[in-house]
Parts: sequence; C-alpha cells; structure tokens
Amino acid sequence: MATVELAGEVRTATGKMAAKRLRRRRRIPGIVYGSAAGPVPVTVDPQALLAAVGDSENVLISLVLKGDGARTSLVILKELQLDPVKGGPLHADFLEVSMEKKIRVDVRIVLSGEPVGVKAKGGILEYSLRQVTVECLPQAIPERIAVDVSGLDVGNAVHVRDLTVAADVRVLDDGDRVVASVVSPAVEEAPVAEAEAPAEPEVVGKKEKEEAAEAEGKTEGKVEAKSK
Repeated sequence: MATVELAGEVRTATGKMAAKRLRRRRRIPGIVYGSAAGPVPVTVDPQALLAAVGDSENVLISLVLKGDGARTSLVILKELQLDPVKGGPLHADFLEVSMEKKIRVDVRIVLSGEPVGVKAKGGILEYSLRQVTVECLPQAIPERIAVDVSGLDVGNAVHVRDLTVAADVRVLDDGDRVVASVVSPAVEEAPVAEAEAPAEPEVVGKKEKEEAAEAEGKTEGKVEAKSK
C-alpha cells in the first residue's frame, strides 16, 4: 500500500474554545494514539486530510508534525468526526502504526455485477455485510474487498469464508456470516373473503302452530257459550 504525506502541527492548546479558534483558521484538532509517549494532540488542514484519504478508510499516512515536539509518524485515520449539518470535518483520530507489527482494521466489501437470479428470475439482492475486520501488516491492508455476485441465483449466498484476500491478510469475522444473497420476491397473499354470518334458522311450522292455537281458542270459547 502506498503512503501519502500530510502536514500537521503539535497542538498545545486544548478544549472547546481552542478547537473553535482552530476551525476559524480552517484547521481541525486531532489526536494521535498508539505512541509510546502517549496520546499526542495535533492539528491538520481538513481539506488536505480529505484529499489524502480519498474514498478509502485505510490509507497509510506519513504525518509530518511541526512545532514543539516535532516528529514524523506513520499513522492511519481511525475516526473522522463530521459536522452533522454542514458535513465538514470537525475532529480526527489517528493511530500510529509500525510496519513490522500487525494491526486490525475494518475493510469495506464492494459488490459488483448483476446476479442471474435478479436479472432472469426477479429475485432480490440482499447486501447483509458491508465490512469485515482483518488482521495484517500495515502495508498489506486492502483498500477494499471486491465480490462478484453475478453468478448468484435465487437461494444462493456469498459467505465470509468465500471472500478472496491476500495470503498475508486474515479475516477475523465468522466464516458463516452472509455477505450477500439473492432471495425470492415477496408474494402478496390474496385477501381472504370475510365469511358471512349464518342466517338465523327458520322455525318450520311456527306460523301454522300459532294459527292452530288461535283457532283452538276460538272453538273452546264457542263450546263454553253453548253450555251456558
């Protein structure tokens, strides 16, 4: 992996007010961790930092520091805090590394190609895992891990164990984790018709029984009248 150079300064003033003054000068505060001397507060040009790292999170940076305690450190950018509104850099965390010592970093997974299961069968590509943690020497850090998914059919998947990396790079994530898969499209179930309430059973002969009872009452009344 190539190394880029970034100029910076050792920072003596700390705190919120000092950080605001730096940003007014179009600088941002940062800290270098991993040094034998402990954390080193620094300041860098945010635009120069963005140009140095480009679109890769894992770039080896030769950080040339001026000022009290001037030094040159080999670092990688561990975290870049961005303004939630404007999106510009606010603070940078660097990790000092040694070319002879392995480190652990997160590497992006980039998919390429259109799966046959999507193109020919209407399947859906699910991108389940977007980065993995690897362990290697700094110069062996991959910028990204490319995965060709064009051969995936419906029901097929790419797992962590299927990732292709250099022999001197070890992937630390569980090999059974799914990186990407093609699944069948969801089928909408037809709405079930609401069952009609059963009609109230008709009482057969009810009317006839009522009429017979009424007639019987009238007959009894006539008989009583004659006997009187």
